[in-house]
Amino acid sequence: MKTSRLKLTSFALASVMAGMCMAEDAGVAEAQAGVSPETPAAAEARKRAAASNFLPIVRGRLPLIFVHGLRFDDVLKAMGNKDAADKFGTSVGKVFDIRKNRNFSYVTAEFKPTAEDVAAAEGWIAQVGATNAKGMAAKGDTALMQKVLDQYKERGMATAEEAAAFSAGRGAARKVTEKPAATATATAPAGEAVQKTAGSADDLLA
Repeated sequence: MKTSRLKLTSFALASVMAGMCMAEDAGVAEAQAGVSPETPAAAEARKRAAASNFLPIVRGRLPLIFVHGLRFDDVLKAMGNKDAADKFGTSVGKVFDIRKNRNFSYVTAEFKPTAEDVAAAEGWIAQVGATNAKGMAAKGDTALMQKVLDQYKERGMATAEEAAAFSAGRGAARKVTEKPAATATATAPAGEAVQKTAGSADDLLA
């Protein structure tokens, strides 16, 4: 029995040593070939670029009319996050964040759309069925989105004064959220800063 245990132990040690040697040889080979080991930031970027992360959604900033509807309309709020995301051509995470007030904080219950907001919603609806920037056909419920848009138009558009007040509030909200982000990027380790930059590029499309 002792002899068998010694043999097993010796075999295990030999396997470990062989694995270490192979890893070392691989590292040497990469160095000789001029290939640098993959950094954490590069690995994260590669994962984000994987086809499995691509979504059949409309890419870009979700129109504020739909943001307001998802946050305040009783009928739309009754939808599950996934169902709402599928119907409005966006991601589940985006809908979740809107409902938790983690983004678009300047869109309050008093929001009224401008002609620009209407145009943005119309443009969003028009992109359903088209190929998005990631090469996938964007999905969404155009009939529902058009109905929501029509309801907002019927309720009344923002006056010049209301639009100006909203724009001011929007600018103030953005300044508040941008300062902590800038501080975090400045104090973060280099790898983390790169990862955050890569992630923020697509925050509004997901």
